[in-house]
Amino acid sequence: MIQSIFVLLASAALSSAAQEPGAADGDWRVSTPQSHGLDPAPLLAMTELIGSEPEIGISSVLLVHRGELIHETYFGEWGADDLHTMRSAAKAVTSALVGIAIQQGFIASADATVLDYFPEYEGEIDHWDEAKRAITVEHILTMTSGVRGNEDAMYPTDDWIKFYFDQPLANPPGESFSYATSGVVVLGDVITRASGQRIPDFADRYLLDPLGITQRRWPITNSRGSQGLAMTGGGLHLRPRDMARFGQLYLDRGMWNGERILSETWIEASVAPHSTSDLYGEDFGYLWRMIDRDIEGWPVRSWEAWGNGGQFIMIFPDLDLVAVFTGENYGRWPQMERPFALMDEYVLPLFVGD
Repeated sequence: MIQSIFVLLASAALSSAAQEPGAADGDWRVSTPQSHGLDPAPLLAMTELIGSEPEIGISSVLLVHRGELIHETYFGEWGADDLHTMRSAAKAVTSALVGIAIQQGFIASADATVLDYFPEYEGEIDHWDEAKRAITVEHILTMTSGVRGNEDAMYPTDDWIKFYFDQPLANPPGESFSYATSGVVVLGDVITRASGQRIPDFADRYLLDPLGITQRRWPITNSRGSQGLAMTGGGLHLRPRDMARFGQLYLDRGMWNGERILSETWIEASVAPHSTSDLYGEDFGYLWRMIDRDIEGWPVRSWEAWGNGGQFIMIFPDLDLVAVFTGENYGRWPQMERPFALMDEYVLPLFVGD
C-alpha cells in the first residue's frame, strides 16, 4: 500500500487529501512540487518504483523545501502518525542535546573530560590506560576517542557505561576516527549527571517540546543499578515528520518558528569536518556526516544523520532542502543505502542547474 499525503500530479491516484499550496496540515506548511517550480514527474516515478518493489525496503520518504512539505509518502503498513526507530540517526539528536547542555551551563564545554563524571568507576576499569583520562566530550562527538565500539558485544552486558570505559584504546584520544555507539551512550549519562535530569525529560524540555514534537519513545540501556538510562546511542522513535523538523532546525541554523533552540555556533561546529570516517571516507562532525556529491556537474554538499536499516535525515543547505527516509533493511548492506541512489537520480537533479 502507498499512502501519499497530497497529490503529486493531478492525475496521480496516490493521495487521500489534496491541499492548496502553503496550506497548514497540522504541523507543517504543505505545498506541492509545482508551486516550488519543480517537475513532479520524477517524484512520482520514484514513488511508483518504491511501491512496486517492496524488496527496496523503504517505508517513508519526505521532502521539505524552503520550509514547506512538498512530498510525503508512506509504504506498506506505515503511516504519518507512526513512530519509527531512528537507529543511529538518533546520535545527531544526542549531539544537539550536548550542545544544549553546554548552552544551559550544565557542561562547561566540549573540552570537558568524560571520566570526571563517573568517579564510581575509578579502579574498576578493565584495560586501564591513563590516556582514557584525556577523553573529552568532543572526542566522543567526533568519534575520535580512540575506543572501538564493538556494539554486538555491548548489548548483552549489564552496564553499557562500564563497557565503553573497559574497551582497550585502539588509538590515543583525538588521533583518528573510531566508531563507538557506547561512547554516545556515555554522553547521554554525562548530560543526566551534569543536569540532574533524565534524558527524556531533558530532551522534552529543551528540544522536543520547543520543536512541537509531542510523540517519542526512548529505548532503555542496561546500566549499573538498573538506572534505566535512555539509549542515546540510537533507537529514539519519532514520526518521520518530526525527524524532518529536527533536520529543519539545523538547516535554519538552530532556529524554529522564530525561537532560538540551538546556537548557530554549535550548528557550525556540528557540521564542520573534525575527522574522517575510516569506513566511508567522508567528513564527520559532531555525530553528523558530511557528503559531497556531483549532480549533473553541480557540487552538492549535505549534512546527514544515518541509521541502520535505512533511517536518514539529509540536509542540503545550499538547496534549502531536507530529506527524510525510513527503512526496514536492518543489517542489510547495500540495500539500506538505496535512498542515496534515489536522491541522486530522482530528487537532486530537480534542484540543481539554472
